[in-house]
Parts: sequence; structure tokens; C-alpha cells
Amino acid sequence: MEFTLNLHDTPFDVSIILESGQVFRWENKDGWWYGMIDSGVVKVRQDGSSLRCISSTDEINQEYIRTYFRLDEDFEGVLSAIMKDNVINEAIQRFYGLRLIRQPTWECLVSFVIATNSNIPRIRRMISNICRRYGSTVLFEGLEYNLFPTPQALSGATVKDLEECGLGYRAKYVRRVAEAVNNGKVDLSELLIGNYEQGRETLIRKVLGKKDLLGIGPKAADCVLLFSCDKDEAFPIDVWITRAVEKYYKTVVGRELARKLKLRLSGRQNLALGTYDALSSRLRSYFGTYAGYAQQYLFLLARATLAD
Repeated sequence: MEFTLNLHDTPFDVSIILESGQVFRWENKDGWWYGMIDSGVVKVRQDGSSLRCISSTDEINQEYIRTYFRLDEDFEGVLSAIMKDNVINEAIQRFYGLRLIRQPTWECLVSFVIATNSNIPRIRRMISNICRRYGSTVLFEGLEYNLFPTPQALSGATVKDLEECGLGYRAKYVRRVAEAVNNGKVDLSELLIGNYEQGRETLIRKVLGKKDLLGIGPKAADCVLLFSCDKDEAFPIDVWITRAVEKYYKTVVGRELARKLKLRLSGRQNLALGTYDALSSRLRSYFGTYAGYAQQYLFLLARATLAD
């Protein structure tokens, strides 16, 4: 299927979006971005105010891509809401055209369990490995592509099998997540219906010892809620955001939390759950309903300017 989306009068830069660390299964080849999403493959190319799209299946149609790239929202209103200070304004200007993606929840969930304590190239390799081993194949332009494995496929893998895909200690977490989803213990559609707090509680429940999805920490849970469930107030905090907040937002989070951030960055202290929650609360209060958008702009700014 081939179609074109009109991007007139809306900020959109497909390269910034797909290289922003939200999603890991897109690759640039000869000026086209190739992505494996849901049941097929799609390639997209931006030509000014147009997005050309060619997909392997009628299911990935114009409506699907508009939803995926969140072209169905008042993005100028979002930007206006988060422009609170010179730092975020600079980030928006520098990465103008960055948007959040609305990913399939299952793929997003597993991807950010795998992403724990890793970098983007390694995350891509690990995800590619499990897709090759457990995903079904689709033929597109004469080449075979591997789709993302189903919960059933991953729940049938052993921890050793997943370790052989390079997952390391994450293997046991991925398998438990797959089992929880496959046997119906967790219904991912509930994450779309409930509010942010309800979704977060569902995702991190067993991390603390008693609950549902062992291996889902607060940062991974926030990523899933932000990048696939329209919980736009979610504010994932990783090392890049820690650097940005410690440098630019000390007065927003307060002296004591800023001190803990400094200890975290020096390697002398981990970011405890209580500290994470307190930081998240302060930053969500500061940036408001669309705090997650501010987070993504600050993430890119930190990667560009605050590297070691």
C-alpha cells in the first residue's frame, strides 16, 4: 500500500523522531526509514511537508500512520503548554519537529524492559536478536523482515534461550512479563483506559516484591505509559534526564533532591524509588499535563550537550 500524508502547518521531522530513543526498530536505508510495526513493514520518507509511506500490508494505512506519529493532536498547543523557561525553549527550537510516537503497547513494554541499564545500539541488537529468533517473517520488496515476537512466543522461551540473545539478567524479566501477558494475568488494554497513576501501579506492582510484573522499574513503566498509552504527564528519568535536571532545574526539584542527583551522577548512590517518585512529582507539577513531551526534548538536549 502506498500513500502520502500532508504535514502542512504541523511541526514534524521524521529523522529526529525516529532517532530520539523512543523506538528501536527503524533503520535508515537510501533516504527511506524502514520500520517493522505490528503486522507488517513500512518505509517512510519526508519530502518537505509530505510524508511518503509504502507498507507491506493494508493494515498499515494512512489512518494507522497518522495515529502512530500522533498527527491527530494539537501539537502547537502542546508546545505552548511546556514552554516554561529558556532551557526547554532552546530544546524545542533545536529539535523542532520532535513528536512522541504512539507505539504498540506490547512491543513498547518488552523493549523498555530490555532497555534497562543499556545504550541504544545495544538495545537495538538485543531486540533484533529476539525478533530473529522468535518473530514471524514478512516479505517486503523481496527481503525478509522479522516482526516483533508475540507474548506466546516469548513466554515459550527459556531464560537460557533469551540470555543467548544477549539479554543477560534482563532475560528472566522478559520471560516473566511475557508469561504475565500471555496467561492473562495482565491486560495491557487496561493501561489505555486508566489514568497515569493506575497504569504506573499496574506496571511496577511486582518490582517491590509482591506484585505483577517483576522487572518493570519506574523508569521503564513511565516510558511505556508515555510512548504507547497517551499518559503524557509521565516523566521517565534516566541518566540523561538526571544530568539535565541537576544542571538546569535544581530550584525546581529543591536542594535535597538536587544533592541526591549529584550523588547519583558521581556513582556514589543509586536513584532510590522514593527519590525517583519525588523527582517525577516535582517535574510533572512544573511542566504540567504534557510533562512527557518536555522530558523528550530535554533528553535530546542532554545527549547533545551534556555528554561526558
